Amino acid sequence: MKKTLVFGITSAALAANLSVMKQACAQTITDPQPSVISDTDWQETSTNVTTLKNVGIGMTSPTEALRVIGNAIADDPLQPSHLVTKRYLDTQLQSVIAQSDAQQQQIKSLLQRVSALESQYQNVRNDYIQVVARLDEVESTLSPSGRNCLDIKTQLPVAATGFYLIDPDGENIGVDAFKVWCDMDYQGGGWTLFANHKDNIVNIQEGEVISPAEFSVMKAQRWQALRQTVSGGMMFKDEHGRITQVYQAKMNNANCRNIYTEDNLAALSTLGDYGLIWHHEDTNCNVSWDFAGVILGDKDSTRVESYTYQGASVLQAPNSKTRFDVWPYGSDESSRHHQNELLYFVK
Repeated sequence: MKKTLVFGITSAALAANLSVMKQACAQTITDPQPSVISDTDWQETSTNVTTLKNVGIGMTSPTEALRVIGNAIADDPLQPSHLVTKRYLDTQLQSVIAQSDAQQQQIKSLLQRVSALESQYQNVRNDYIQVVARLDEVESTLSPSGRNCLDIKTQLPVAATGFYLIDPDGENIGVDAFKVWCDMDYQGGGWTLFANHKDNIVNIQEGEVISPAEFSVMKAQRWQALRQTVSGGMMFKDEHGRITQVYQAKMNNANCRNIYTEDNLAALSTLGDYGLIWHHEDTNCNVSWDFAGVILGDKDSTRVESYTYQGASVLQAPNSKTRFDVWPYGSDESSRHHQNELLYFVK
């Protein structure tokens, strides 16, 4: 009897276990659990989405995995582990597409506006070029002309500083008329600019038009014609507006070098290789401590490298008896400590 009871209990337990196992097997067959990919908690097919994340509907802290089948897509629109419907996502996507289309339309409109503005700019630029060309023609016709700027100043005392046409050797003789910059304000006016120079230029270049805006020197033939008309001396203006001047008599009487010594301003070959365009000494021409001079030299024409920083400067040694008539640099024997650039004029 005792054995029968034990067997019955054992049979009942086995039967119960068997029933549980059958249910588990049935569930396994009809409802397989998805495998988890190592880098995501979501499994997607063409018809369903399955998750093993702890998500839930209406639950603040879900603890059981929820299997999702149908048009539900994993997203984080509000807070982590939320689900959204495909309809919601489609709505959001349509909104983004609509905004993108609007932006593309704005970009297209702006590009059309830019194209129109570019066309207008080109038309205005072409008109400007034509106006400038016409003004040049009118200027050449109406502007007073002469052998140099002093001639123009004499003809028209109210002439303003600027560009003018000059013909130093006369019409149909020698060089053709050419444009120059005339300073009509400083030291009585009538000054013709023949060089614009600065320290440490490697090679001096000739320019078509010598102006205060570009470093260059006058072409050789033009310079040779212009210097024949000089009657008032030389003037030099540095980048700070300080004026140095030497009158005609001192300029012509320089015993070492003057403006007639060298024909080519761009290739001054001078005693001592300083690049001196004007040089006077009381004793001899070896640049001792009794000299005055004007340097227009490049790095290749200077004697030693230490002199390259005075490629554009005026010099007046303390012992020199010949002094500049206008000297703005106090007791200093050279302007090189005060300036780096010079405009060179004759009158």
